[in-house]
Amino acid sequence: MARILALLLVLSFTLPALAVPVPPMNGVVNDPESQLSLWQRKALIQQVSDLNARTGTQTVVLLIPTTHGETIEQFANAVFNRWQPGDATRNDGVLVLVAWQDRKVRIEVGSGLEDMLTNALAKQIIDEYMLPAFRQNDLNSGIVRGVEGISTVLASQPLPKAQPPSFFEQMATWFSLWKSLLMLAVFIIALTVKGKIRTLAGLFLIACPLAVILFAYSEQNPLLLPFTLFCAAVPAFILLVMLCVWLIYPQRLTAAGRQKYHESRQLTYSRGSEISTDTTTYTSSESSSHSSSDNSNGGGGSSDGGGASGNWQAINRKTNDVSKYYLFYILNDIHD
Repeated sequence: MARILALLLVLSFTLPALAVPVPPMNGVVNDPESQLSLWQRKALIQQVSDLNARTGTQTVVLLIPTTHGETIEQFANAVFNRWQPGDATRNDGVLVLVAWQDRKVRIEVGSGLEDMLTNALAKQIIDEYMLPAFRQNDLNSGIVRGVEGISTVLASQPLPKAQPPSFFEQMATWFSLWKSLLMLAVFIIALTVKGKIRTLAGLFLIACPLAVILFAYSEQNPLLLPFTLFCAAVPAFILLVMLCVWLIYPQRLTAAGRQKYHESRQLTYSRGSEISTDTTTYTSSESSSHSSSDNSNGGGGSSDGGGASGNWQAINRKTNDVSKYYLFYILNDIHD
């Protein structure tokens, strides 16, 4: 019995420590839950790799959802000791840890860099560079700006006042590739159905060179990758939609076919107007006959000027306005 109690006591101390295992280190940017998009992760890897190559130190980034009750300081220390970033003799590693569900962030600094990247500077980077973006739920921009602050300090330069994100950075955060592709597909289908061939040709000629230009610069700035894919999708969608329309209804892609389509619609509209005009003429004649029949069957006599008069607009027989005919018929019945 005593052994069982001792075992339970040992497990009560060891299980909390095992509840949050340290994830393995896979490169300079570790995002096990894939909170960053592909191009955001690629851009961040490039930024951290450039920092490490320029300074000779090693900065690593870890994104986790939560520390499960463990303090951010304890977990960052455990990760740092497990990963051991930086040189073993200089101990010049830096860990940027973000627990995004806990809304906590930690910059852990090796002892060899404590004189350069002090606690005060690390706190300034967090407060001025990272937290403003995190408060706006912009995880990527906060980490990017934090790495920029670390890079400035490790380059032995004074840390400037943090600037707001640029217009391009805001666009890159706001831009959703999949939603944009869906809207693009609907837009191209609508233009194709309406027969806007010139507009589609203009989009095709603009998107092709623009995609090539963005692709050339996307190697230097991976945040351009989603815009590159969007521009490349424009000519692909145009060709695909036009191919489908050509297989289903090829007349819509030719000038003669579109002209024939418009003529058939105008003919249908004209026939509808003629049917409406004939109906109105027949009904008006019927009303006049009814009035004459009543006068022929009535008794004699003379009018002394009594009665009532009314005036209304004549019915336009070229339009298909049935409501005006009903108004005329009702007023005529009331007068009778």
